[in-house]
Amino acid sequence: MTELGTFLKQKREESGLTLDQIQQTTKIQKRYIIAIEEGDYKNLPGSFYARAFIKTYAESLGLDVDELYETYAKDLPVIEAQPSVQLSRKKTYSKASESTSRVSRWVPKVLLVLTVFLLITAIYFAVRSIDFGGQDASPAEPPSSGVTVDQNEDVQADVQVEEEQTEEEPTEEEPPAESGPFAVTESNGADITYELATNEKLSTEIYVKESPASYVGVRDTSLEGAFLAPEYPNQSKQNPIVIEDAETDTLRIRIGLIAGVEKIVVNGRELELQESPVTQNIFVKRVDAE
Repeated sequence: MTELGTFLKQKREESGLTLDQIQQTTKIQKRYIIAIEEGDYKNLPGSFYARAFIKTYAESLGLDVDELYETYAKDLPVIEAQPSVQLSRKKTYSKASESTSRVSRWVPKVLLVLTVFLLITAIYFAVRSIDFGGQDASPAEPPSSGVTVDQNEDVQADVQVEEEQTEEEPTEEEPPAESGPFAVTESNGADITYELATNEKLSTEIYVKESPASYVGVRDTSLEGAFLAPEYPNQSKQNPIVIEDAETDTLRIRIGLIAGVEKIVVNGRELELQESPVTQNIFVKRVDAE
């Protein structure tokens, strides 16, 4: 045991620190700390690391490292000079020759690949230029005269008139304003509201699938409104469920399982159903058609 090791151990014990605490603080393995305290430097990984470990250990105890090195200089491990490795001229030349030989073996292969690539590229562009030359060899158009220009303008005018007439034709097949299309005016969770522009009373047909069975109920306006049709747990009671000329401006169709309903038709128009894992309330409001 050296005086330096005894001093460090004494300071550690006076500070009330254990070897495990020093290991945790300095990140130096416990066996190396014991070797420093016992002066057994041969168990440390070299003299350079031994001095570094001693410095870190002393700093963890709050000691002045310079003063410690000066006081216990004789106990400090001597840093050994690292032997320099010099390659002989023969070995150096051998390695350089080996490297040059590897490069020289790859050069012909690379040149061969480049030559093939350039040859294929040249053939491709040559064939392509021949094809383009054939396309360009189209008969020249006869020179246009003033009369020809006028005739083209007349033809273009006729075509434009025909296109305008064609675009106007579908407007004659549009449905009358009284049975306007459905519009989703509001969607809030399982509640969906449609508006139907019509002057007729509301009529509906609800087609229920055989499987899965679904609860279907139709009321007037709200959850508390009067039933417009009996509540059917499935299609076995009545399919489709039909309500004609309802005396209300709002139908409330309550669906227990939307997947169990095939389609819902109101005044001859089919609703676009939205899938929902929970009970769905479909409100259909009648608004006067303009």
